[in-house]
Amino acid sequence: MKINERTIPALIILLLFFATTLTAQVQVSEEPMHHKVFQNKYIRLLDVWLQPGDTTQYHIHATPSVFVILSQTVTAWQKKGEEWVTDHSPKGKVWYRSFAPDILVHRVCNLDTLPFHVNDIEILSAYNTSNSSANNPLPFIILFENEKAVAYQVTAKNFNPQIIKNRGPIVAELVTGDGVVFNDVLKNKTIGIKAGKYMYIEPGTSFYFTAVAKAEINMVLFEIK
Repeated sequence: MKINERTIPALIILLLFFATTLTAQVQVSEEPMHHKVFQNKYIRLLDVWLQPGDTTQYHIHATPSVFVILSQTVTAWQKKGEEWVTDHSPKGKVWYRSFAPDILVHRVCNLDTLPFHVNDIEILSAYNTSNSSANNPLPFIILFENEKAVAYQVTAKNFNPQIIKNRGPIVAELVTGDGVVFNDVLKNKTIGIKAGKYMYIEPGTSFYFTAVAKAEINMVLFEIK
C-alpha cells in the first residue's frame, strides 16, 4: 500500500492513541475486572475475577487495603516498568498493605486453568470508637493486626457461637465450608453465608455464627478499627 505525505500524520496519531491505550493505568476501583460490589463510608469492596489467560489493565493501588484470596491459582504480576513475577496464590491467604507512600501500579495475569478470585477491601475511613469492648480481640485466631484493621480466622476447631456485640465494621469472608449462618440477635434474622462470598456486618450489630457440626470451615473476619 502506498502511503502519501498526508496520511503520515494521521498514522502517527493513531499509533500514539494505541500506545497510550495499551499503557494506560486506572485506579483499581475503575479496573474492569475489579467489580465494586459494596461501598460505604468505611470500606469499598472489590470482587476480582480473572479468567484463565486474562490480564488486567495496569491499575493503581493507593488506598490502605486488606486482601483475601478465594481460589487456588497460579498468577503472575508485573509492576510497571519491571519484569513479570510468577505467584502461586494459596486459597485463604490474607494480607494488608498501606500503599502509603509506596503506591503500587501493576497488572495481573491468570496463568492457571481455573479462574482467579480475590477480594480487595479498601479502607476509606476509620471507625475509631471509644467503646472498650470494640478494642478487645474477638475469640478467634488473629491473623494480623495493625492500626487500620484486625483479621481473624474462624475454623471448625475454634468456632464459637457466643454473641458478639459493640464491634466496628466487619467483613466476613467464607473461604471454604458450608452451612455457616449469620444470626442477627436484635433483628431476629438469619442469613446463610456461601463459600467464596462476603457478608458486611454493620457497626454495633449483636450477632453470632452457627455452623453444621463437623463441617470444614475457613472463614476470615476483617474488622475495621
